[in-house]
Amino acid sequence: MAASLSVERLMVDQEAAMAIAIARRMRPPMKVFANAVRLELGWKSLSRRAVYSWERGEARVPAAALIAAARVSATSVDELLKRARGLAVLGLLPGE
Repeated sequence: MAASLSVERLMVDQEAAMAIAIARRMRPPMKVFANAVRLELGWKSLSRRAVYSWERGEARVPAAALIAAARVSATSVDELLKRARGLAVLGLLPGE
């Protein structure tokens, strides 16, 4: 049972990472996207490196960041996740 939860958690993390990657590509360049997400979140800072880490699945995407990325890319979280699932079916990983 624990292994199945780990697999499910990994899938959720990968979907969120892919959704961030999709949102960023809808609002290039990275510097502009990271700044817009930072402003939407009300954070003092958000580095491009942090966004890249989310995209590659090296760091977990905070739920608030996913919502902010959806707003910045002028799409819904549902649409980002739908697109992420579609890319996952093709065997793509976050950041590819």
